Amino acid sequence: MKTIDRANAARRLQDNEDFKEIVACIEADIFESFRNISIGDNEALAKAHQLSHGLKLMIQRINKYQEIAVLEANQEAAKDESY
Repeated sequence: MKTIDRANAARRLQDNEDFKEIVACIEADIFESFRNISIGDNEALAKAHQLSHGLKLMIQRINKYQEIAVLEANQEAAKDESY
């Protein structure tokens, strides 16, 4: 998949209301799991941290796809202007 295609797909995904709603539900579920962890339950705490971190990384990667496409477009524009 080309960088620009990946960026466009990421943008469509971010703009999708169902995606936004599901992400909000996942965040709420993760927060609820943190609230229900007993003090000293390190295994459950580690699992909740992993889920939270995984969701955060996915959202960051979606944003990164868009940033990379913008950088590449700017580099291409700069090349075109230099010729």
